[in-house]
Amino acid sequence: MDIINDSVIEKKLKSIEPKKGYVFVRWGLLLLIIPIFLIVSDKPFLYVRFWFVFAFASVYNVVFSILYLKSKLAGKNFGFIFYADILLVSIFSYFLGGLQSDIYVLLFFIIAYYGTSRDVSSITKISIFTIITYCVLSLLSEGGNLAGFNFLKLAIRGMFIIFTAYGISSIIIQVKIYDEMHKREFKRARTDKLTGLANRHYFDQKLEEEALYAEYSGKPLNVLMFDIDNFKVYNDSYGHIEGDKLLSLFGNIILQSIRKTDIPVRYGGEEFIILIRDLDLEMAKNVGDRIRNQLEKENMSLENKKDSVKVTVSCGIAQFPKHSDNIKKVVEYADKALYHAKRTGKNKVVCYDEVLQLEHELEVNKAKTS
Repeated sequence: MDIINDSVIEKKLKSIEPKKGYVFVRWGLLLLIIPIFLIVSDKPFLYVRFWFVFAFASVYNVVFSILYLKSKLAGKNFGFIFYADILLVSIFSYFLGGLQSDIYVLLFFIIAYYGTSRDVSSITKISIFTIITYCVLSLLSEGGNLAGFNFLKLAIRGMFIIFTAYGISSIIIQVKIYDEMHKREFKRARTDKLTGLANRHYFDQKLEEEALYAEYSGKPLNVLMFDIDNFKVYNDSYGHIEGDKLLSLFGNIILQSIRKTDIPVRYGGEEFIILIRDLDLEMAKNVGDRIRNQLEKENMSLENKKDSVKVTVSCGIAQFPKHSDNIKKVVEYADKALYHAKRTGKNKVVCYDEVLQLEHELEVNKAKTS
């Protein structure tokens, strides 16, 4: 329980850190950078209106900071904030001399920060909004006297914004390409190529996590272990290609018989495991029996041969924490139940309870005979 609580707290702290960083940046811009531009501005402006906007921006920033840090909606749902920031910076630019003020550089930071979590289309939209807003307020700052206005300088700044958006978009495209490649490689690393199920490596990683979840939630975790009956004989008789077809077919049967929350694994060779959360032992046994029955119904059509073959599978089940509070022991007990199913006729589902009952009976008989 403590391990899970610590893990949850750690994840929460990690999710808060980027939010804190963004909030600090916003306050730094408002309380430090913008006043610096005020000091170095060499063009007269209306102090009252400037400080009115500054006060409004401060209140707005306080409200935003509280909402952003506490809300789970942080991210794309707060995209409008960046548009509001661009509007505020453009208004400050209006008071600080319009085209004569270099405060416009802050627009690049806003676009860049916005672009880190958005797609190319979103960056294009905010860039267009930035150019229009900044240009309009720069023109208004001249008070209608446009005779000496430097339109070329305004156009160049608009081009800078476009180039910034283009650069960020290029980076995002490359990052997405890398991310997709990484996801594909990650999927390959944890997936069995033949069946499409998780592989042994992924199972070893996931097993402890599922046990922790079961401990935290107070609900059971079932381990179902399957082994295709007489697979070696089948493989030797009909060839490895037919054997691979059988494994692939059984993998599909498993996928069609379980929930999305269940974890199907090709454990090795003809052995398969399913981790099933939240079900009692009887319901888990029903899942195993449904899979067993489905394979039994299949007639394996053999290539270049007119006849078909029936194939069966055996299953052993153990449950965490009922049979043990050590998840690795539970896997061992599922294997014991599977072995019992094999030894007592195959094509059946056996729970570890039955193994325990048999062992108890043997001990009782042994005690009686002695």
